[in-house]
Amino acid sequence: MDLKFNYFIKCIKNYAVFKGRASRPEFWYFILYWIILYAFIIIIDRAIGYNIIDLNDLPFSEYIPLANIYGGVGPLILFYRPLTIIPSIAAASRRLHDINMTGKWSMLLITPFAPFIMLLLIKKGNTKKNQYGNPPY
Repeated sequence: MDLKFNYFIKCIKNYAVFKGRASRPEFWYFILYWIILYAFIIIIDRAIGYNIIDLNDLPFSEYIPLANIYGGVGPLILFYRPLTIIPSIAAASRRLHDINMTGKWSMLLITPFAPFIMLLLIKKGNTKKNQYGNPPY
């Protein structure tokens, strides 16, 4: 198995671990494989053709970026998104710890401020021990 895919598996195994630190590669490869898997799930859901929810019917749907691309939410998406929200926030929290910030900022990932938090996660982590533990390398 490719080492890079191991980062995705590691984040899924650490489903709700909010302590410790995550390196840039660990976090960004997790996000990359999350997006790839999500794209496959969207393709499968579209092929099935059954939508449980139409995002365009919701109030304030113009503020939901996904609704602008495709408003249909099928059963696989409805299963995948809630299942992966906790490991996503946990990985972001550990990534914030690596740059010596509190993981509480990761809760903003479920708001419209998510792009600003994602920009923070690009920053290089501390190379020495900080209040959140040893470097993840």
